[in-house]
Amino acid sequence: MRLAKFNKYRNATASLATREAWYSDLALDASDSVSADGLAIDGHSLYVKATGGNSLQAIDLNCPGKVGSQTTTLSGPAGRIVDWTTALHHDNLVAAADSQGSVTVWQDRIQTVTFDAHASACVSVRFHPTVAGVLATSANSGPTSGEVRLWNVSADTQTPFWHTNVDNGIDSISIRGDGQLLAASTRAGTCAIFDPRLAGSIDSVVGVTAAFHAAGRPTRVLWTGEAPFLITTGQSKMRERSAALWDQRNLAKPLASLQLQPSTKTLIPFYDEDTRLAYFAEKGDVIIHWADGDPSSATPLAQLGSVVLPAPISGCALLPKPQLGVMRGEIARVHAVVESTGAGQGAAIVPIPHIAPRRTYLDFHSDLFPDTRAPLPAQSFECWLDQAPVCIPKMALDPAKSADSLAGLRRTYCSLLSRSVPADAAEPAADHGSRAEPEDAMLNPPTESENRLSKLASAPAGLEVKQHNMPSATATASVNKRTVEQHDPKVKPVVADQLARIPTKQGSGWKLPETDHARFKYLEGFAYRPTDHFTNLLNVNLRFSQQNDPVRVGPKHIAVSLKGAGGQVGVFCRDSPGRVPDNPATIAHGADVVDIELDPFDPGVVATAGVDGRLQMWRVPDIPLVGEVTFELEEYIHVTADRIHQVRFHPCARGVVAVLVSDIDAYSIYVYSGLMLHFIVGKTSDGIHSFEWSPSGDHIALTTKKSRLLRIYDARSQDLLVSGPAMDSIRPSRIAWLGNYRICLAGFSTGSRRQLALYSTDDLSRPLSTVTIDVGPGVLVPISDADCGIIYLDDRGSRLTHAFEVVGDQLIELPKFESPLPSLGMAALPKVYSDVAQCEVLRAYRLSSQSLESVGFRVPRKRPEFFQDAIFPDTVDTETPAVDTLAWLGGAAALPLLINLCPPDMKPLSEAPPVPVRQRTFAVETEQTANNTKDAISAMLSRVDEPDEEQAPSPDSESDWDD
Repeated sequence: MRLAKFNKYRNATASLATREAWYSDLALDASDSVSADGLAIDGHSLYVKATGGNSLQAIDLNCPGKVGSQTTTLSGPAGRIVDWTTALHHDNLVAAADSQGSVTVWQDRIQTVTFDAHASACVSVRFHPTVAGVLATSANSGPTSGEVRLWNVSADTQTPFWHTNVDNGIDSISIRGDGQLLAASTRAGTCAIFDPRLAGSIDSVVGVTAAFHAAGRPTRVLWTGEAPFLITTGQSKMRERSAALWDQRNLAKPLASLQLQPSTKTLIPFYDEDTRLAYFAEKGDVIIHWADGDPSSATPLAQLGSVVLPAPISGCALLPKPQLGVMRGEIARVHAVVESTGAGQGAAIVPIPHIAPRRTYLDFHSDLFPDTRAPLPAQSFECWLDQAPVCIPKMALDPAKSADSLAGLRRTYCSLLSRSVPADAAEPAADHGSRAEPEDAMLNPPTESENRLSKLASAPAGLEVKQHNMPSATATASVNKRTVEQHDPKVKPVVADQLARIPTKQGSGWKLPETDHARFKYLEGFAYRPTDHFTNLLNVNLRFSQQNDPVRVGPKHIAVSLKGAGGQVGVFCRDSPGRVPDNPATIAHGADVVDIELDPFDPGVVATAGVDGRLQMWRVPDIPLVGEVTFELEEYIHVTADRIHQVRFHPCARGVVAVLVSDIDAYSIYVYSGLMLHFIVGKTSDGIHSFEWSPSGDHIALTTKKSRLLRIYDARSQDLLVSGPAMDSIRPSRIAWLGNYRICLAGFSTGSRRQLALYSTDDLSRPLSTVTIDVGPGVLVPISDADCGIIYLDDRGSRLTHAFEVVGDQLIELPKFESPLPSLGMAALPKVYSDVAQCEVLRAYRLSSQSLESVGFRVPRKRPEFFQDAIFPDTVDTETPAVDTLAWLGGAAALPLLINLCPPDMKPLSEAPPVPVRQRTFAVETEQTANNTKDAISAMLSRVDEPDEEQAPSPDSESDWDD
């Protein structure tokens, strides 16, 4: 259990490899350029600049030693090489830019492409990280002006498809790990960020950082993988080497900074997105530093260690993750180029392994080595230009799984390409030879005419890839899952009854059932067996905000807010009930947690929001959640507001989340897609109690504090659609949608009377129906069941759970459920996890101070052996995105995917045969009735005629008459 957020690799140690592992006896060019790293590495080779400066030397990665006479020379550039780089998505692919403005590309150590990129000397060259065949180049056309260009070298044209001018000159460029943004560091000490997919060079400017580094000194920029953070290096006015960590969404000042000793040389940054460690090496220095590069850690850019080399450094690079010795705890390996290793000896490349200490290295440590980026393209050029969402392909590092993982990713990518390749373009790719790898078939698609670009890794120019994402080896669910299911429907496992359910059809909208009578007046709440409960829950947070829920339930996991420093959230496997261990698996947010959410489309992600203004997405590992469990921080959003109050995932689009935040004088709802802020909804100075998405995800309903209003906004246009009075109290009120056209509001009226009100979304001027429940202090939390038209009210601090059915425009009270312990919160599962065979309409978990009780609600039926399709209509699939994320952001409407709940071994009641009725004739019934009447009369007469022997005559009866 971690009480504060620290990098778990902070105790790693680094040391120089033995001389047998060095690459020595090299003759290298000593010229220097600001943007060059001095070394490039891929999965097979190391590339350094040879003597003379107009060629590269390729060195086999697996053949260390005295390699001076064993290198392969890559020649071709006419000018002196100023920068060179390798591709993340393909090995043996290297590009170099020279002083005459030309760019040369080699594949498999053979020159394939040479073109004139700029009229002046190049500054930088970088491969696109997700798209094959795309290069970014930069040059300075004057002392105070520079330009950046993007090239699709797989096309026959030699003109850039995007370019922009940059003021103050360019020192270096970097492309974000997901390929969406490009950053350029300038001679003014600033860094400009561009989106090359936007039309026009002016419109593509996203932002410019503040002038943190001194102007006129060399600067560098580097993105931290796919996250919206970047690292810049430079010098201060006193020539102190400095590094800064920036948040792309707030470029006014850096999140953190690091100061090193004064120098005039360039400080080269490197970043490992798996370990979130940042490395800094200076040309001409003998020391390599590394620091904590995690933006969410307690002390970002805190220096963790350094290593001293035997000679000045002229270049540096990180080894790709698949080549690390993971079975000995090697989390990273830095290769440094040193100018000379002794008298009469040439230059050398020195490996510097970083080892994470462990008690034993017999087994693979999955907590140290998460799935890493695979050497494969993530999307085609057309999909990238269309701003299609991208999912980076990631492979396992476990030696027992890595080969199968990478092979599976290659097969998946090839199959996705083959689905949309025209027949005439696919035929030549049928035969690649017996020794051709699947990657070669993928990266070298045949074109109609053989040309000089035929060997370059690229997607076909006319390719239309309908599936935009590359699924990972461990989680094959993609962003565009709905498109995949149309081609290959997959069975959705149901834990409750182990039935196979698939989306059967597409509905027209979210509507309530139409009925004129109460169908659930005999609703019965019940508790499951004690073996299905979670007991021994220690340190449950009893002071959790009443506006939020301290417990969240998903198909796989349950998250509960716990007491303790650092904002602790306990995570349990839903299929492992029983006694909870004293040290359960716990997420430490780093500050007090105000809200918890589970991603509806990714059951392995838990979102926590804290008082520190940070929203963090945690990946739950697929291991037993007992004891010390490491939860990887998968996504981090630092909200630019004073405080977060609520978090709600979009019900239909993957990766969209709404956050209720507050500043000094205003409340508002921020809508994020991934890490990008897109919309600000409902900004008001009246304060906001709570908000909820509509089932279609088009609208957001909220209640205000001071003005006591209920408002509905369009989430994308941010317009106020309708408004009306809410509860007549400033105490907390909660919202629940019943379909797209009804809203239930639970809150307080005057005198602490707790009420439930039903509204129509067309007119909020007054409620359709209002029910006063009782007088009490506890908050009522509504849970809606739109399929049945039922609203459940969890009574915080009480043992009761209320239920109401919506019949027309009225609220009909249903039987209450009483539990032996007071409730701290209740969370319901999707309808597909209810036991429909037992007529269960809702399955939920009810939190108390020391236990988590599994409860259900069912309805008695006359013929339970049949599936009750009258009360179980086709339900909405809440675990599959109903609309593509980019399509929703562009204004598309979501249509629900419906699931038939009928188990395969049951027959619907509507198709059941009628109940057999025993035939009886009128004559037989008349005769039986007459006989029964005669028998009854005879029995009465026989009792009257019998003498009463026990009753004796009264002794004074005769004397009374005589008188």
